[in-house]
Amino acid sequence: MVKVYSFEGCPWCDKVKKYLQARGVEYQTCDIEESESARNECLKISGDLTVPVTTIDGVNYVLGFDKRKIDELLATA
Repeated sequence: MVKVYSFEGCPWCDKVKKYLQARGVEYQTCDIEESESARNECLKISGDLTVPVTTIDGVNYVLGFDKRKIDELLATA
């Protein structure tokens, strides 16, 4: 399951989501402003609350909008 940790109104978060949609990748949005558990998960994964954070396995992640790294992460799934 691909998860994107983000918050409403974040332009880089929107870019990640649009990129995943364009690739036909299903993902779950985890809003760190609305959900304390999403905020804690994001902090546990990346050690920070900078978004977007994209992960598949809850361990390996991509910080920000980096197509190459997102593609690498998806290739390992």
